[in-house]
Amino acid sequence: MLPVSPLKKSALIPFFLILLSPPVTAQQPVNDSLLAVLRSHIKNDTARVNLLNQVARAYFTIDAPSAARYGREALRLSDSLHYSKGKIWAWRNLALVENTKGHLDQQMQLTLNALKLAETLGDSYTLGVLNNDVGNIFTELNAPRDALVYLKKSLDIKLQRNEKTEIAKTLNNIGSAYISMKVPDSAMMFLEKAEKLKLALHDRRSLAYTYENMGIVAMLQHRYNDALRYHQLSANYYREAGNLPGVVKSSLNLAEIQTMQGDLKSADKNLQQAKLLNDTLGNVKNEMIYYKIRYELDSARNDYAAAFESYKEFSKRNIDFFNAEKGRLISRSQEKYESEKKQRENILLKKEQHMHLATIQQQRVLVLSAAALFLALLLITVMVYRLYKRQQELYLELNNKNREVSMQNRIILEQNATLENLNQVKDKIFSVISHDLRSPLAILEGLLFLLKDEKIDAAQFRMYTDELWRDVKNTAYMMDNMLQWASNQMKGIGVKPDDFDVTLLLNREFDLLQTLARQKEVKLRHELNNSIMVYADPDMIRLVLRNLINNAIKFTPSGGEVLITATHDNEQAEITVKDNGTGIPVENQHRIFSNIYYSTTGTQNEKGCGLGLHLSKDFVERNQGQIWFNSMPGTGSSFSFTVPLSEEPEINPHAYTVVVQDHPLGGVSVLRR
Repeated sequence: MLPVSPLKKSALIPFFLILLSPPVTAQQPVNDSLLAVLRSHIKNDTARVNLLNQVARAYFTIDAPSAARYGREALRLSDSLHYSKGKIWAWRNLALVENTKGHLDQQMQLTLNALKLAETLGDSYTLGVLNNDVGNIFTELNAPRDALVYLKKSLDIKLQRNEKTEIAKTLNNIGSAYISMKVPDSAMMFLEKAEKLKLALHDRRSLAYTYENMGIVAMLQHRYNDALRYHQLSANYYREAGNLPGVVKSSLNLAEIQTMQGDLKSADKNLQQAKLLNDTLGNVKNEMIYYKIRYELDSARNDYAAAFESYKEFSKRNIDFFNAEKGRLISRSQEKYESEKKQRENILLKKEQHMHLATIQQQRVLVLSAAALFLALLLITVMVYRLYKRQQELYLELNNKNREVSMQNRIILEQNATLENLNQVKDKIFSVISHDLRSPLAILEGLLFLLKDEKIDAAQFRMYTDELWRDVKNTAYMMDNMLQWASNQMKGIGVKPDDFDVTLLLNREFDLLQTLARQKEVKLRHELNNSIMVYADPDMIRLVLRNLINNAIKFTPSGGEVLITATHDNEQAEITVKDNGTGIPVENQHRIFSNIYYSTTGTQNEKGCGLGLHLSKDFVERNQGQIWFNSMPGTGSSFSFTVPLSEEPEINPHAYTVVVQDHPLGGVSVLRR
């Protein structure tokens, strides 16, 4: 996060003076009177619970930590008193606090807890409010179609009760859902209905939300003057109510529309105000929106260096928000799967119960028949025999069904295990693509955008080419590792051993690795001067060498050295890659070759996907070798592995001479003879 300059800090005093205008301070005695009543009521009963919930509701837009404290106390007291209504509103208040922080998943869980309990009580007012809340959360999660189901259910309940204030709120929220669906005409229709009701009720506090949404619709329809007017009305009403999250949103909206209209000074002022307040609220989504608008403002000022930095900050937060959303979608898919699984189990149980009931019914018929036809002993005996045979058949059929169910359960468990393994592969691939591969591409995209529009000249672009080239090569290596790992996990990789010269193989890879080392001003050399014939899969050994050398370069600072040496006896060759870099912390050394995919950034923030060393260990062991390492933090690391020697020596062995020369433009070059 960027530090706040003294100039920005100075904006805090007039901004809060605006918040302390007469309408806001007029609300303060109401909150103080509530607190006074709460302090005078010391008895732990349901009345105190209701007071705690009222205070929490009054404070959540002004002082979220205090609101959370009162809500938690109300929840604990309601739980001890078994007061269900108190628990419902305590959960709801805690959910609203989580919304101010941008924690939509926690808000959804708390609201669903309250809704489930409210359904058991059958309180229509509470059900209308909570269904409205769930719809709002789905809208913020970009699931407007799910939101409309709950919002329309809430509207039906409120219309039956003729609660005009609550009806206006839900009409506003339905408009928000249609905005998310990009249907501005339908959104404006519901928002205008909400505005009419709220104006009639003089509900200025709630009008802030409606004018905010009407401003967004006007922006979608390119009516920028109308959008500015609506957002200014929204900002005024939010400030009147002392609604800090609302003030942040309205400041961001004003900054965006003012940037579009060219009023850059006002836009910058509103952006500073939004950031100062959001730093206290800690809302991640608002922070992401701030950097997006800051990027647009810097571009409009032709300050492309600052725009590039803002774009990087926005891109990083956008990736984190995407990962969080992906995690929530996976969680919801798992919950849906568990729900469907329980439904299937319930169906099987019901079938078994029907079979048992049928058997019991037949036994009852037997008893009644025996009592009614006691004198007809022969007839009863025949009937009992037939019923007995039928019962045996039913038991046999039931046993057969049980065996079939058990067999199906085993099949389902095996399929679940297979699906879980495939999901792990998928999740790892998605994680690498969505985070490690998107970051360099996002930065490259931003630079190319500036270069294409001639907002940055070629000289400035060349300042970033070395860093971009290194990031792209690291990304290519990560992609190679990921594809090899995914292929190994999903279908297995067959070993194709052959006789080859490991020295020749290293020389073919050395030029590219030498370029990477030169970018970091790291000296890279090897002492494999003679032919070493080994028997292994050359593609696997090439990947092992590349990963070990690339890792050594990654964790060696400028001015350091990476050395590759080899020794051999009568059976196997031992190859060592040694560096004098940062070394591996002792507490993390046990994770290097484990199944836990461990990755850290290099000395120049190079990234990895955590698969290289794990894959190298697998490939070495598949080729009848061993791999190990020695590392001392702050001193460096050495990684060694063995590979079997070829049983048939090369007919025409040859030697290699490695000559290291200083390059005229910096770094070193390597000549081989």
